Amino acid sequence: MYANNLGERPDVVRADDDHMPSQWHPGEETMHRLLQVPYEDNPTVPGLPAAYGPWMSRSPLVALGTIGVDGRVWTTLLGGAPGTATVAADSVLRVRFRTRLEPRPADPGAHWTGTDPVLEGLVGDEATNGRGRLVSGLVIDLEHRGRVKIAGRLHDGMVMERRTNTTPSETSEPIDVQVNVAVDETLGNCPKYLNKRAITPYASSPQLITDSLPLPADALALIGRSDTFLISSRHGAHSMDTNIRGGAPGFVRIFSNSDTEGVTLVYPEYSGNRLYQTLGNITSDRAVGLTFPDFDTGDILYLTGRAEVLIGDAAESVLPHSSMAVRIDIEAVRFVREGLAFRGTLLDPSPYNPPVRRLAREVGGSGRRPRSADRMLASLIHKLPITPTISRYTFRLSPGESSTPVRWSAGQHVTLDFSHRLDRGWSHMRDHDPSSLNDDFIRTFTVSSEPNTSGSNVFEITVREHGPVSRLLSRWTPGSDLPVPVMGFGGEDDTRYADTQPDTDDVVVVASGIGITPFMAQAHAAHESGLALTLLWSIRAEDLALAVDVIEQVGHLGMAITVFITGQLDTDGHAKARTLEQLRARTYIRRMTESDVKAVGHVGRRQFYVCAVPPLHAAVLGWLAGEDVRFEAFDY
Repeated sequence: MYANNLGERPDVVRADDDHMPSQWHPGEETMHRLLQVPYEDNPTVPGLPAAYGPWMSRSPLVALGTIGVDGRVWTTLLGGAPGTATVAADSVLRVRFRTRLEPRPADPGAHWTGTDPVLEGLVGDEATNGRGRLVSGLVIDLEHRGRVKIAGRLHDGMVMERRTNTTPSETSEPIDVQVNVAVDETLGNCPKYLNKRAITPYASSPQLITDSLPLPADALALIGRSDTFLISSRHGAHSMDTNIRGGAPGFVRIFSNSDTEGVTLVYPEYSGNRLYQTLGNITSDRAVGLTFPDFDTGDILYLTGRAEVLIGDAAESVLPHSSMAVRIDIEAVRFVREGLAFRGTLLDPSPYNPPVRRLAREVGGSGRRPRSADRMLASLIHKLPITPTISRYTFRLSPGESSTPVRWSAGQHVTLDFSHRLDRGWSHMRDHDPSSLNDDFIRTFTVSSEPNTSGSNVFEITVREHGPVSRLLSRWTPGSDLPVPVMGFGGEDDTRYADTQPDTDDVVVVASGIGITPFMAQAHAAHESGLALTLLWSIRAEDLALAVDVIEQVGHLGMAITVFITGQLDTDGHAKARTLEQLRARTYIRRMTESDVKAVGHVGRRQFYVCAVPPLHAAVLGWLAGEDVRFEAFDY
């Protein structure tokens, strides 16, 4: 996940036909063409792989998008505790929660009304066996920075039977509601701009403040302090998409809010995974729904309107220092006091968040993106080439003007800002390097060295050359100065081997290529803690020097290591394979298979950690349905 710049795709096993991704629709293809994105397979998988089930059941929040009873696109945010989302059946996501609804007076007992425009559209519809209205969703775990997108159609939505003789209209207490979604496709997303929060349930009493435009002062203030919002979009009558956008507080700017100009918001589109599913939808169908949650007060702002993607000159003229932005003209609103059934405590802002960019009309069209003077710096002090394309880099930390010393744990990552070295500013076209037009040159790498308990300020990263940042590192020569601002160290608890559940007998690590870096940092600590660690590693023949390098460091620990070598071995490759066997690693010149993975450990008492390229990642998820699988995306 954190090991290389833009994700490598070595020759590894591909998912079976049941998990092959769908192709891009015309709107997405338009975005790819406009931004000159090289063609890659769509990583979206059909249905809902059962392996996502355990993770989803642990995640406390679910965002849902649909077409409301008014024909507009709306988005909501539900939950507050684990168990909000569960896999109810094959490719059926069940979302269960408590809310306040009343029978619609014109049709009591059939449809319901309340403060949430999404629930009005979903609850009470007749069961349609997956042929109902379009639904999209996002299962979210902010505390561990995880999210998985789903899209499909409503299977059914219902108010559960009450155990008393009262009806919902006779009481103001919350009622249990259940929505089942027939899932057509699923996609795990990177956590790049998620601001880390602890979510706790809260007994709220929703109250509609306004459903009229322009927005009142309290709603404007909510947008002004928001660091997160949800957005839903649609591809005509075919599909929908719900996703999350994050940044520093105030990253969404209020362009206008008046009877004469209307209500318009603008936000920057930061560098991401370049799938452009939301923007592709907007390109073909401008209808969107936004939700701004206030995690402190429980207030929620529902907005719906029409969006436009701004690229190049169009973006720069509205939001300076942005190569891409989205403008949204708001058509309807619901501002609800205490509409959230939870609260969220901010734990850690995303280290990826750029400084807030103000509108041109706010700054008079001038001003450059500020730089932080108080960030810690990491200076490159050593380079060790391992293969022709993979090297290990050693950095020494030095404090900024007001920064404090930091410590990191085994398995965590470091986020470095190379923009001062590589960012050439905005330009209209850059045919020789088109990807740099939408590149912030901020990269995250797994720290591949173990933390030094003696307080050393030195760390290592192991990187494949792939993109402008890794090329910059590869050109470094000893004695030259290359200080890089450090945006932070991070990493989630549920992807660290040391946090394995106490009833687990076996920890199985599945890695491919440079995805071995989390293992490199954690192997010794895991061994010392008494964990029974097994490594299954798929690697290309030309990268065997990396396998030798890593296993020489950990082979003496006595753990079971199996290396699957793909590609053709030359004389040197055969020699390195023999070296691996001498280091007591088993080697196979073939792809990793389902039986290889399932043969390790004891069913029900084993835990899997996966850091692999998308095809192997998707395959492993399919193989391990119902197992405890922790995973790190490979395209962070």
